[in-house]
Parts: sequence; structure tokens; C-alpha cells
Amino acid sequence: MSKDTKEKILESARKHLLSTSVDSFSMRNIARDCNISAGTIYNHYPDKNALIAAIMIEDWHKTLKDMESGIEQSGSFSEGIEKIYTAITSFAYRYRKVWSGYRDTGNYISIQSTRHLELVNEINRNTRNLLMKYGNEQDLTISRLLSESILTAALHEEITLDELLAYGNYIVKEN
Repeated sequence: MSKDTKEKILESARKHLLSTSVDSFSMRNIARDCNISAGTIYNHYPDKNALIAAIMIEDWHKTLKDMESGIEQSGSFSEGIEKIYTAITSFAYRYRKVWSGYRDTGNYISIQSTRHLELVNEINRNTRNLLMKYGNEQDLTISRLLSESILTAALHEEITLDELLAYGNYIVKEN
């Protein structure tokens, strides 16, 4: 598949995914939008879940880069936490209908448990960078706990950013 065709498929699939339910997400509709056969899509993505995963992974990698640049531009530990939190919150909000659709099908628990550790590990790379920038070497021991806390706060509206920042500043005294 040419790079242009693949980008066209991902762009069309992203548009469909964000505007319809998971149940209504159709490889045929995407193929029609791209003026290709559905078989062309199936040659590269065995099913719609693989295509959905490809879209979300691509967007997640952009989110990780946003976190990295946010940390680089941050002027304080709190500002760095806020950048990570905001990037995760934005990603989660964009895909909330997708996760709801998976919850409704019963596939959510298996997907969530498989991916949760991966997400925390990826967030942890950014959290460690933030701690190295504003904390001290001892603070690195709590980076996974902080990463889990940021992810939890970003996914649960009842935990406010202010509460997360208070927690972060409590466990890491700003220099």
C-alpha cells in the first residue's frame, strides 16, 4: 500500500470513528470514502478493531510528543504535571465514545487491562523526565506512582487538576 493510500485510510477511518459509534464503524464506508475496495483495507488491517487500534496508537504517539514538548516548555513541576494531565485528558475526551462503545460490547475489560500497564509505562517516561528536571534523584522512585495518579486523575472527572497538583507538590517539593 502506498503511503498516501494508508494515510487516506487512516484519515477517513479517524473521521468515521470520531463521528459514529464503534458498532457503526464500517470498513466498507471507509473504502468508499477512499475510492478503494474494502479488500485493500483488509490486506493491511485484519478487522475493524485492528484499524481502530492503529488510529488510536497513532494519536497516542502524538499525545506522548505533546507531553514531551510540554515538559520541555514548562517552567515548574506543577506546570509539567498540568501538561501531561492536559494531553491525556484531551486524548481521552477525543475517544470517549469509542471506549463507551467497547464497554457496551463487553470487550472493554480485556482491552483495558492489557493496555493499562503499557499506558502507565509510556506516561512514566515523561514523568521521569519531569522529575529529573524539577525533582531530585530520590523523587524518581515514585515516578510510576505519580504516572498512575496523573492517568487516574485525567480519566476521572471527579479528581480535579488542583487536587492532582496538590498531591504532586506534596510528594515532590519544588526546588
